[in-house]
Amino acid sequence: MWFSRRAHARFYACVLAGWIVSCDGTCPPSIGPDPTVVVISIDTLRPDHLGAYGYERDTSPEIDALAAGGALFTHAVSTSSWTLPAHAALFTGLSDRVHGCNDSDRRLSPDHTTLAETFAAAGYRTLGFFSGPFLHPTFGLDQGFDAYIDCSSYAERSAAHASRSGELDRHDITTASHRDITSPRIVEAVRERLAEDSDQPLFLFIHMWDVHFDFIPPPPFDTRFDPDYTGEIDGENFFYNPAVHPQMDPRDLEHIIALYDGEIAWTDLHVGQILETLEARGALDNAIVVVTSDHGEEFFEHGLKGHRFTLYDEVIRIPLILWAPGRIDAGRTIDFPVSLIDLFATLVDLSGIESDARTMGRSLLPLLEGEAVDEPSALTVSELDTLGRSLTAYRKPAHKLLIDRKNQAALTYDLEHDPGERLPNRVTGVGPLWERDLLRDADARRRAMRAMRQQHESKHTRAELDPEMIEQLEALGYLEPSEGSETRLETPATRHSEGTR
Repeated sequence: MWFSRRAHARFYACVLAGWIVSCDGTCPPSIGPDPTVVVISIDTLRPDHLGAYGYERDTSPEIDALAAGGALFTHAVSTSSWTLPAHAALFTGLSDRVHGCNDSDRRLSPDHTTLAETFAAAGYRTLGFFSGPFLHPTFGLDQGFDAYIDCSSYAERSAAHASRSGELDRHDITTASHRDITSPRIVEAVRERLAEDSDQPLFLFIHMWDVHFDFIPPPPFDTRFDPDYTGEIDGENFFYNPAVHPQMDPRDLEHIIALYDGEIAWTDLHVGQILETLEARGALDNAIVVVTSDHGEEFFEHGLKGHRFTLYDEVIRIPLILWAPGRIDAGRTIDFPVSLIDLFATLVDLSGIESDARTMGRSLLPLLEGEAVDEPSALTVSELDTLGRSLTAYRKPAHKLLIDRKNQAALTYDLEHDPGERLPNRVTGVGPLWERDLLRDADARRRAMRAMRQQHESKHTRAELDPEMIEQLEALGYLEPSEGSETRLETPATRHSEGTR
């Protein structure tokens, strides 16, 4: 493991130099100017399937080692339950309805300032590596990157702002996307770019796709967590397979989850290879590393599979690990609720660079340094405005408010006694004290977000989807063709929820 070797080497170097006694805690040294900044986003990764978060399976030794050497946030929440708005929020520090990139036909406005643009303005070389369709430049997420590299298997058939050449039929596109194995290609792309000479400090964004369905980890990860299974279910065609349904044999569902865990372990292996590559180039001597995700995954906890349908915890809770030797104490666990939008201000703060971007998130540096934070700021917000849904979730460590704006319904959950969100309480205005406090804080946050939206009202645009991108998204199930030449924006979730899938 890269971290164990590195930690031991630093420890013994300090002993030999006599620093353990004399350097007053400055070994390893504090973060210097222009640190390497690495943000790794692992698509569809649930925190409760990582060893660092208490999972019983050994799915994530590399990520666990990173957490042991840094800080782990136990209550990190995404802004949504699908890829596009969550990554736009990560890049801008704005909530989904503020950045406006919250549906399949939206593109991030160039009026917004992104993390990559902020680090580029500070003199950084900015490199992005992506491997899933909603990270494509068509959606505007390439803003500020010196190079933004498509690591999908069909990248060579893509033009600068198109997904592919059009030579494959829809079945082949689906196979190329859901069956794609991208992690080795990402590692190779990172190595190639890091081999290029540059005197600039590095900002790296790395999006890893393989944990996303289909769940088809390469050997030996395909049998690692369920070697004795003899049934017929596998992880292929997960979303579309009618045999994968809420009433399926629990043993078969266990196998699917074991394959999901195998994908995590496969991806974790390549996270370690990326870190080893950075270490070999000395890029981790003065570095900040983040591991997080955009959303989780549903395995019928509330009757559905996949994501982008709901705002229950299985899809909005995400891992968040920050590693920065000399600045973040090893083994720190932080239970205070935080959001994906907090990463922008945190990375700017930790790196010591300047930014005039107007973000909604707050720097997590005070939490990392053990400072007390006021209780109302413990509230996190997640939103879903797609597929005909209009949902908002306001979450505290022990309680949650879920509002369905379309159907004018509001429910609360006592997460301390009902962590699975099985026992909703209808909001009446005369509920328990915790509910009234939650409603008060949620209303204050709603008003603040509305004011922020008014300031950014014009700052989102329609994505210009060319015919090739439309065809790919149709094949992936993210767009549904209507009669004639027009395209109706829809996802498999719409048809699933209507009982036709």
